[in-house]
Amino acid sequence: MKNLRDFFKSLYPANKVQQGAKPRIVILISSRGSNMRAVLEAIHDGRLYAECALVLADREAAGLDVARKMGIRTELFPKGKSESREAFDARLAERLGREQPALIVCAGYLRIISAPLLKAFPRRIVNIHPSLLPAFPGLRAQKQALEYGVKVTGCTIHLVDAGVDTGKILAQAVVAVQKGDTEETLSRRILRAEHQLYWRTIGRYLKKVTSAS
Repeated sequence: MKNLRDFFKSLYPANKVQQGAKPRIVILISSRGSNMRAVLEAIHDGRLYAECALVLADREAAGLDVARKMGIRTELFPKGKSESREAFDARLAERLGREQPALIVCAGYLRIISAPLLKAFPRRIVNIHPSLLPAFPGLRAQKQALEYGVKVTGCTIHLVDAGVDTGKILAQAVVAVQKGDTEETLSRRILRAEHQLYWRTIGRYLKKVTSAS
């Protein structure tokens, strides 16, 4: 293989052209949204057969401007200061339900999702994490990997459940840890793998979700 892109093409071929209404997704972000951009570019280029109905952020996020420039509808949906996690997620579930998404895609969304949202969209919320789960869940997974001394790490796409990075694994990609790696250099290589793996996994899972409905 010439590069990482060619490797992923061999594992997860781009979706073939399909007929009918495209399945709708909503993307949740909290920051710059680099994985969001990769998914939106795959949709725009016809590699991912889907429609992004909305990009929603729970706080001011640079990714909202990125999505707007790509012609995607955006919304800022902050949590109230005294609002519980459950109350916020109940309100969010009602808002997202109006978009009728086949799938909710977390792309740098920095909130733990609670029961009201999970119950509203069972097995229809996906997340990406920068390690080979179940190893190194939670924050700063790349730093955890370096401190533990592993030779390989990577990224995982998984369904979201009530735990922290504990949902069913849908796909993984391996990234070697190189001599002299820092948290920043390792994070950059893992991010490149994420950008290739996420949209392909979304496409395959959308086919499963829509065929079962």
